[in-house]
Amino acid sequence: MNISGNWTYNEDFEYGNSVGEVELTQSGNEVSGVFSFTEAVENNYSIQVTEKVKGTIIDGKLLLESVEVKALQNGREISYLPNTFETHRITENQIIGSTFDSENVCGIFVLERKV
Repeated sequence: MNISGNWTYNEDFEYGNSVGEVELTQSGNEVSGVFSFTEAVENNYSIQVTEKVKGTIIDGKLLLESVEVKALQNGREISYLPNTFETHRITENQIIGSTFDSENVCGIFVLERKV
């Protein structure tokens, strides 16, 4: 199965949710891509995030590590902790997984293939 293509991204995490899009490219077991999303922290603020990732599919699971992150809040660049994305289920049209950062903020995400 090849997961290359464009996906919608929805994540719920401890403090809010993120919604956006993901572009993935797969070559063999190697995967790279870009997550572009708006992170909304409950009743507080939102951040526009672009996160480049790289990873490997091993035993049907994908682990993606952030290699570059750019985050904007109110048009100004801010510091943002990189994520690790670990998948738990991959089908042709859906990927389900979890995220975590260096402060152990965790989330659950769903990617749906864009048709």
